[in-house]
Amino acid sequence: MRAIIIESDDFGMTVPISRAIILGLKRGLLSATNAQVTSPAFAESAVLAQQMGIQGMGLHLVLDKDVPICEPQSLPSLVTTTGRLASYANLQARAQELDINEVRREFQAQIDCFLASGLKLTHLTSHHFIATLTPAIYAVVLELAETYHVPLRHEVTKLPQKQQIAYQDLWQKSTVKTTGALITAQQGPYLTPADIHHQLSLVDQAVLPVILSHVGYLSSVLRQKSSLTTNRLLELETLKTLQSTAYWQKNGWQLIDYPVIGVNDR
Repeated sequence: MRAIIIESDDFGMTVPISRAIILGLKRGLLSATNAQVTSPAFAESAVLAQQMGIQGMGLHLVLDKDVPICEPQSLPSLVTTTGRLASYANLQARAQELDINEVRREFQAQIDCFLASGLKLTHLTSHHFIATLTPAIYAVVLELAETYHVPLRHEVTKLPQKQQIAYQDLWQKSTVKTTGALITAQQGPYLTPADIHHQLSLVDQAVLPVILSHVGYLSSVLRQKSSLTTNRLLELETLKTLQSTAYWQKNGWQLIDYPVIGVNDR
């Protein structure tokens, strides 16, 4: 059997999203998730997870749009005049002007907030792949992964091939373990069973793939926060279909979570 991680982003973005993710984890539709601590619903969501026996998950590092954990005035290069983190497009346009010490401070604050909830940190991911915005930001994320002895989701593969070199060099110099291929929606606005099957057929036997999904139940809050709305319901149905047809077993896949990868020991 080959190992595979099926992950849903955005735990804590809204309580209905968190409830859907908890259902997915408990029923074996998902094997991993990551928390967005910059969302007001995170605290309630963390309590719900622990009540359902979920003791650990990843952290979804955020650098755009939400209210930061740090005081906004301490992050002048990252926030707008309203005190919120800037949009991804804004950050991308000013990528070389961002203060890396502010990035490190905010990411550390997000980790501290996560750990204060009582949940165990299992891995790091980033919202909108912000970890790969610049090599300097990626270096900070690698540093944090080393400090907390957790693996990192491999998001570098979503960059153009030529841009990946600098990031791969940084990773090779670290002791951080990462996953392999990242399976995301490509044929449409949400993942379908056919899309997943096609992408997995192209994955090298030697790498650990991660299926990146976004599952959740709808709410008025979600419609204000994210462009992914009904997509979340449809991806939940995709995962239910794959499970009901015994797709994973028939194709030799075994669902695992990030702790199976192990700590940084290479």
